[in-house]
Amino acid sequence: MYDIKYKCRYNKEDVFLDTDNVNDEEKNFIRNILYREDLMNILNINDKDDFDILNNRLSILFQKIKNYNPLMEMMKKLSAFLLSEDEELGLCLLYSYDYMYITHDCISEYLETGSITQKNMDLLNKMIAKLQNCKNN
Repeated sequence: MYDIKYKCRYNKEDVFLDTDNVNDEEKNFIRNILYREDLMNILNINDKDDFDILNNRLSILFQKIKNYNPLMEMMKKLSAFLLSEDEELGLCLLYSYDYMYITHDCISEYLETGSITQKNMDLLNKMIAKLQNCKNN
């Protein structure tokens, strides 16, 4: 159900070559397509239009990680940003464009080992702190 070996592509610098003749708008468009493909591949979803499957997979994933307090704290912080106490909403936000590549690394590590390195947790915390700083300004 969850591909812990999958490597996200949408956030990589080498998606585009120096010789590619694409402007920033086209790059953003391509990165968005790659993001959606990465998300579907991580969750092993074939039908890109089936949001019920996506929600179901995220609910199953939530059940697998809900007892890991560091991740729960992240989900609580993100759901609170939207004035909610729903940790599953926080999980959905962790898979948003800005966070997915590091979230995937963290969750893959947890599913494989039962814990997440401090380095990866710090990266995720740093990204969430940026969002909170934007909200406060």
